[in-house]
Amino acid sequence: IVVAQQLINVIDAEAPVVPVLSDVIAECTVTVSTPTAQDNCAGTITATTTDAVSFSSEGVYVINWSFDDGNGNVVIVPQNVIIDDTTAPIEPVLETVTSQCAITVTAPTTLDACAGTITGTTTDALTYTAEGVYNIHWIFNDGNGNQSEADQTVVVDDNEAPVVPTLETVTGECSATATVPTTTDNCSGIITGTTTDSLVYSTAGTYTITWTFDDGHNNVVTA
Repeated sequence: IVVAQQLINVIDAEAPVVPVLSDVIAECTVTVSTPTAQDNCAGTITATTTDAVSFSSEGVYVINWSFDDGNGNVVIVPQNVIIDDTTAPIEPVLETVTSQCAITVTAPTTLDACAGTITGTTTDALTYTAEGVYNIHWIFNDGNGNQSEADQTVVVDDNEAPVVPTLETVTGECSATATVPTTTDNCSGIITGTTTDSLVYSTAGTYTITWTFDDGHNNVVTA
């Protein structure tokens, strides 16, 4: 009997199959799933990386994935990640703002797919004190180059008359002089009465002074 030894070397010299990794595209944020590759010996290999896999800012990023079969064969495959916000904020429907007197309009808000709540900006005035109809042009910008616009109407219309005052009777024995009365108004505040009648009387008798109270907004009362 002759005994002979035979040396057998098992050498894995074949690298894993290089996978084709598609670009990952998102508008706001994304966490990239770990890819896999096939190897002739190890079968399915899960990639590893030291790069970030979660992204929330606009830009183009590259993840370098490493596929190691454990036998000294490694392939590095890059994968592109693109964050590109192309959706404008929701265009809000803004209600008309009305007031009897002066008003300061509060900036409205809307929603954006990525930025969340966005407050409108404008170059128009926000405070109005004179009667009239005004328009505010609001812009809603998501910070990623997308914006929507909306108009808001402001109406200042004082249709409330001054308070009708109760005026006391003025009496005198020889003569009497009436003092100019006042009243209050919702917008104008204190209003002083006006009249074309005389204020001074020196002859015995009963007289009537008709006072007019005008708030300056076409609302007039008399007493």
